Amino acid sequence: MSNENPPINRRQARAQRHATSTPMDGQEQNSFLDELTTPHPTSEDRARRDADGEPKKKKTKWWIWVLALLVLLGLLAAAAFVGKRVYDQAMNVRGHLESSMTEVREVQRAVLAGETDAAVAAAARLSQHTDAAVAGTKGRAWAFAEAMPFLGDDLRAVRTVAEVTDQLSTDVVGPASALTLASLLPKGGGLDLNAVAQLSGVAAQMDAGIDEALAAVAPIDQGALIPQVASGVKQLDDALGDAQSIIAPVNDLAGVLPDALGASGPREYLLMLQGNSEARSLGGNAAVFVVVQTDGGRLSVTKIVNSSDFPQGLPELVAPVDPEAVAIYGDKIGRYTPDLTMIPNFPEAAAIMQQWWKQIDDTQFEGVMSVDPIALSYILGATGPIQLPTGDTLSAENAASLLLNEVYFRYDDIFEQNAFFGSAATAVFGAVTGGAFDVVPFISAVGRAADEGRLLYTSSDPTQTELIGHSRFGGTMAADGPDQTTVGVYVNDNTGSKKSYYLDMGIAVCTSGSTVTSTVSLASNLTAEQAEDLPWYITGPYFDPADISSFVAVYGPTNATLGTATVDGAPGNIVSQGTHLGRPVALVEVRNTLADSHVLQVTFDGVDPAYGPVSVWHTPMVRDTAVEVSPKCQ
Repeated sequence: MSNENPPINRRQARAQRHATSTPMDGQEQNSFLDELTTPHPTSEDRARRDADGEPKKKKTKWWIWVLALLVLLGLLAAAAFVGKRVYDQAMNVRGHLESSMTEVREVQRAVLAGETDAAVAAAARLSQHTDAAVAGTKGRAWAFAEAMPFLGDDLRAVRTVAEVTDQLSTDVVGPASALTLASLLPKGGGLDLNAVAQLSGVAAQMDAGIDEALAAVAPIDQGALIPQVASGVKQLDDALGDAQSIIAPVNDLAGVLPDALGASGPREYLLMLQGNSEARSLGGNAAVFVVVQTDGGRLSVTKIVNSSDFPQGLPELVAPVDPEAVAIYGDKIGRYTPDLTMIPNFPEAAAIMQQWWKQIDDTQFEGVMSVDPIALSYILGATGPIQLPTGDTLSAENAASLLLNEVYFRYDDIFEQNAFFGSAATAVFGAVTGGAFDVVPFISAVGRAADEGRLLYTSSDPTQTELIGHSRFGGTMAADGPDQTTVGVYVNDNTGSKKSYYLDMGIAVCTSGSTVTSTVSLASNLTAEQAEDLPWYITGPYFDPADISSFVAVYGPTNATLGTATVDGAPGNIVSQGTHLGRPVALVEVRNTLADSHVLQVTFDGVDPAYGPVSVWHTPMVRDTAVEVSPKCQ
């Protein structure tokens, strides 16, 4: 072992020095002992003291701050890199989605124009854009950004929109591009059932695709998105809803159409022509009836009957009729064929007509369709003018005036008049079944006629009845509820004449609390000179040629109560009142003399505040009826 002594600290050294020096007195010894036994601060302790001798706070080493700054800068750089990359991806996705919309419009245009090759090419370009849009929402950067707060909801919504658009491209637009609408038009007197079957398959695929897309978009919380993204999601959602409202009925219709066209055997239908010059709730006097047979897709006219072929003024009702309807319109709705269309409920009117037909033969009709001359004018706008056996040219411009007015100046005999109507109806039918016209104007014409209540249809087939529902085409008002509140205004000629041709109608409806007010104006444009020259068949036997007496039936909302009824501000001549079709109704006479106008106003109280917006159904007059609906009465 080493003999070296271990090192000693400075207190010990000092003690040794004192031990070898002059002896200390008592005071010095005490001072020395205190110093020796009191802990002395080390250099580290002294470094922690400040100038006043207080301990200093421990300082963070400088290199920790540098490291934290470097980490922060790194994170910011990474975030900037990811953000820039995601931003670039988002802009790329947006560009492809905008291009997709352009191609969708091109597919629609090409399909309607019958340009199949152009439609298929546009669909292929659409698929490329939607594929690229979906690819733009992939990758680690996008996934990382989706997980971030605030930004994540918007990016997930963008990705969903891209995926849904891509799915629509495959399941909806692609199949639609292969459709040839021209193949669905009648040709040579019939329709191609193979083309109808193809439509059925495509419509089913499109309907399923739209349903799937709606299900994918539904969970998106649009309220949590930035305005730009929320707007895009809403546009897609609205477009899907619009498409569903079109495709779903087409899909349903395609399913029943083959059988309706006689795919499994002949079917008989009755086509009823209403004359608006003698107004009735559903349109006009039903004067001509055409039997149409479908068999294997072919359509043919097998019989034409007019009102003079039926016994009129039966002592008993031809069929059971709703007592509420009889209370409003009288029992003539079941005793005269011209009056069955007074009932503003087409299925009920058609059922009465089916019983009238038993006076002719025992044919049971699969369906009954009604059309007026104005609807025929719309169709003639698509088919072009046609020649009648009389040598007349029937066109979109002259159909209404010729069939509703001029014919009565030309022919005094009712049989000649009805023969003219029948020839016009069959000529238009031949033009339609010939199919020598463009499909788009034809579809537009039929749609317009149905929307205006000029084209009505009811069927004995429960499936078809369910498809038609409470639509204007079906001619029956649905009970009111949260979706809508319906008000009906129906005009019925009381003159026994054809002078409704000279009437124009306007309707304004407003709401004040639980009261709905219907204001109906009826204006006559008949001049004194015209009245003097009217033939007897137009003037009728009961009123002066200058006078036009109309019974106006105003129907209020479901379960409401009738309030007041005035004409030009004075109490109106209420012919009858009561409840019909679950609604309060008042039948009021309005009499016009030459060129004048009158205002009928009817109020209904106790309207359920939970009912939806007001819509107005009315008799389709010879000319358009102006309708104004205000949420509040002034």
